Amino acid sequence: MSTPRQSAPSSSSPTLPQAATIVMEASNDPGWGMFVWLLLTVGARRGELCALRWDDVDFDTGVLTIRQRRIELDAQTITLLRAYLGHCAAQAAMLGIERRPDAYVFSPSPDGGTAPEPAMATERYARMCANLGWNMHLDRLPHYSATELIAAGVDVRTFNWRLQRGLSRIQRRPRA
Repeated sequence: MSTPRQSAPSSSSPTLPQAATIVMEASNDPGWGMFVWLLLTVGARRGELCALRWDDVDFDTGVLTIRQRRIELDAQTITLLRAYLGHCAAQAAMLGIERRPDAYVFSPSPDGGTAPEPAMATERYARMCANLGWNMHLDRLPHYSATELIAAGVDVRTFNWRLQRGLSRIQRRPRA
């Protein structure tokens, strides 16, 4: 006689407090924090962010271009992206490596020449959430910003401000 198979608990989208906790946890690593921030606030998919290059970010107009789609970014996100770009440049300089002009935003290599693997982002997010005691998957985040925030009647500017508090460590982190 076999025992019935237990199904895994279903994955869910984060609540507002969980989203803030997730961003604060992710911000311990500047690149990962920025990745999660954009997933939550822009609604991009993991593959789109993995393919994102710095040329796709127009700091002057505050526009992010993903697959020919233009997304206007708020001032806080532009500030965070500038700080993260500075962090990437400082890391490359510390290693004596020149950054590529066509660098990927979330490249695992100091020169920016390698795109991150989407599967790695998925696994990292699941591990991070599991460590926080939640069963959540990365593919739920694009739906989060599009449905949960709007359906809950959340003022997106306030939400960005709350989440930015956790990510602001990028700006204060000493350069190693």
